[in-house]
Amino acid sequence: MAFFNTRSAPKGSEIFAVLDVGSSKVVCLIGREEVGLGIRILGAGYHASAGLRAGVVVDMEAAENTIRHAVEKAERAAGLAISSVFVNVSTRSLRSRHIHLDTKFSSGEVANKDLQRVIDQAFSEFHEPDQAILHALPLNWSVDEEIGIKDPRGMFGTKLGVDMHFVTAGVGILRNLVHCIERCHLQINGMVASPYAAGNGVLVEDEFDLGVTLIDMGAGITTAAVFRDKTLVFTDALGVGGQNVTNDIARGLTTPFEAAERIKTIYGSVLDSPEDDGQMVPCPPMGAQDELHHEPLTLLTSIVNSRVEETFEILRDRFRAAGIEEYAGRRIVLTGGAAQLSGVTQMAEYIFKKRVRVGRPHGLLDLPETMSGPDFAVAAGLIKHIFENKREAVSGPPDLSGRRVRTRRYEGGSILKSLKWFKENF
Repeated sequence: MAFFNTRSAPKGSEIFAVLDVGSSKVVCLIGREEVGLGIRILGAGYHASAGLRAGVVVDMEAAENTIRHAVEKAERAAGLAISSVFVNVSTRSLRSRHIHLDTKFSSGEVANKDLQRVIDQAFSEFHEPDQAILHALPLNWSVDEEIGIKDPRGMFGTKLGVDMHFVTAGVGILRNLVHCIERCHLQINGMVASPYAAGNGVLVEDEFDLGVTLIDMGAGITTAAVFRDKTLVFTDALGVGGQNVTNDIARGLTTPFEAAERIKTIYGSVLDSPEDDGQMVPCPPMGAQDELHHEPLTLLTSIVNSRVEETFEILRDRFRAAGIEEYAGRRIVLTGGAAQLSGVTQMAEYIFKKRVRVGRPHGLLDLPETMSGPDFAVAAGLIKHIFENKREAVSGPPDLSGRRVRTRRYEGGSILKSLKWFKENF
């Protein structure tokens, strides 16, 4: 999964770039791994989004200009030009699908070819031509009905099984995103689901291992990912986010959208406070003929509370329907711009009945202070993802052809190359 690669650079000092394409901003990070130190950020840039809504390109030219501006800022800071990127996927079409496969094998000892055959069969069971596979993760292997095996090679038996987790997104939406980025003369070398990336950016090892739910509260979309036993086990997405809160404020207080965004930032809270009584919020007028007016702070709080509470309740119900709520452990981590709203952690604790914290990027050298907040979790996680072994059965950009059989992504497509995955991950 190479992105920008300086050919003259010595081995181990490759330079990579990532692109977080969001509804409120586009972020570009350029960095490299330094042995013994970690990942160092060489250049960073971001620009307010245009032409993007809920993770979908709605204006190709405006979105292209936004991406170009963010990339150019990062390139100037790094003093180099990039030619390829790793990009996030944040869309309401983001979904999880689990497939369990069992197969008999002739030899008494499990070998690479047996694992390969089961993986191939799992892919052949995937019959959704309008969905592209972003991630394919073997969660558990079984040998003769004995489950919970991480590496079955070398074991003896007659029946081999695997639980596969596929993370998918709509082909049409991805095609538009890819086309927009390619218009910026950038090649896409891989895509990562936004909540998966955000988890990489802010979670700690114990959370990955014991179970945690990551909720990324973006501007146009809210996405969620559940991790357990150091593996991504579930994803989901809602087409609501921080911008919906701003829209509600603009309508409820009869003020322009830009003013509503400022009001949300300065006065917005999810929970009532005894000090709210009698306080008034200045609201700029909608038109030139109107005058500045004031609305009760309690009204603003009720507007914010209603939208955030509804979002959390929908997610809670989806977790229950998927049977993932208890499996996810007792902790929730919030990221994204809306996670900075006052009282949001208390609201999440009340709805989910779990411990909640706000996650911030960590583990990156020279990350600008302005990018240390929870709204930069996805970008930070994207660049960390490049250097971490995620034990995935696919690599490279997703297949957007819509074909039912998707075998070419196994490390280049050939059976011989696909064995490389097993050697690297087991």
